[in-house]
Amino acid sequence: MIYLFRIISDEDQGFFRDLVIDGTDTFLDFHNVLQEELGYDASQLASFFVTTELWEKKQEITLIDMMEDPDQVAVTMDQATLDEFVTEPNQRMIYVFDFFSDRVFFIELLEISDQISPKNTPFIGAAKGDPPPQISLDLLMEDAGLEDSSDFDDEMDDLRLDNLGLEDMGLEEMDPDFFDEEMPEDY
Repeated sequence: MIYLFRIISDEDQGFFRDLVIDGTDTFLDFHNVLQEELGYDASQLASFFVTTELWEKKQEITLIDMMEDPDQVAVTMDQATLDEFVTEPNQRMIYVFDFFSDRVFFIELLEISDQISPKNTPFIGAAKGDPPPQISLDLLMEDAGLEDSSDFDDEMDDLRLDNLGLEDMGLEEMDPDFFDEEMPEDY
């Protein structure tokens, strides 16, 4: 089965990408072709969410397994095929491409076809507009209450150890409870 997805952004109404992919391809294949098309760094954290028709998140499919609870099973992009999670036209997904600012693309399955694609899948079938930047430093600074990058640099300067008055602190001034019984005394 060949799937045709439309990818849009709420940041730019003039942007879209149509992606053609086989149902047996993985979400990682989807992720990689989208990242390459948009000029993004594919190693940045990303997730797909299968959603309701009102865009409410149901099932997360992650780039890497970050589950700390061994009783919870994470579904990763390299293991999940599209036909396992996407089964009917108009089904929707959200793709989080900027974890730090919680920015997303909205994805809808436009069509499913029994035909065989003349090209190797996945590929971008149609494109319009420039993609939003992958990581928005402006949004990160805004969330931190900073107005420009010089404010960010000032904040980082304030966090340096030499500005905290700790430069002359030695081990003898540390709280003895800090040291564990297992730690050698001459450490």
